[in-house]
Amino acid sequence: MMDPSWQLYLPFLIGPFVQEDTAVIGAAALSAADHQHFPNVFLIVLIGLIASDAWKYWVGYLAHTHPRMRKAAEKDKVIRLGDKIKANAILTLFTARFVPFARIPSYIACGYFKVPYWKFLLAVSFSGLIYVTVIFTITHYLSEIFGDKIEIILLALGGLILICGGLGWGIKRLIRRKTA
Repeated sequence: MMDPSWQLYLPFLIGPFVQEDTAVIGAAALSAADHQHFPNVFLIVLIGLIASDAWKYWVGYLAHTHPRMRKAAEKDKVIRLGDKIKANAILTLFTARFVPFARIPSYIACGYFKVPYWKFLLAVSFSGLIYVTVIFTITHYLSEIFGDKIEIILLALGGLILICGGLGWGIKRLIRRKTA
C-alpha cells in the first residue's frame, strides 16, 4: 500500500501551476510546523515550481505557428525587444522571479523570442531554488519567533496573496474593458 503522505504533498506539486507563491508559502508553513516534512516538501514544491515555469516557455515558442504572431515578430520594435531579451535572458528571468506579475510574460517572451531552452530552464531552475530557499528560511525563522501562531500568519499571508492577485486581475480586466 502507498504511503498516505503523497496526498499531503500532492498539492505542493500541483499548486505552483495555480498560484506558485501560495504553494511555496504553504509548503514552507508545513515544513516549519513539522520539521519531518522539510526535505520532501521542499523538493516537491521546487519540482512543481520548475515544471509550472517550464511549460510557459512553449506557449511563447508555439505562438510563431500562428501567422499573425509570426508577422508581429517581424516588426522592428519587436525584433529590438527580442534582441534585448536574448542578450539579457538570465538577468531577465532572475528579475522576473522576484517581481510580481512579471514571471508569466517573461517566460512566454523567452519562448517567443526563442531564447535557448536550456538557458531558460537553467535560469528558472536556479532562481526557483533561490526563491524556495529564501521563503523556507524566512518561514522557519519566523516559526522560531512566533511558534504555533506562524501557521495562522502564513495562511493569512497566502490568502492575502491570492486576494491581491485576484483583485489585480479584476482591475486589469476592468481597465481593458473601459479602454476597448
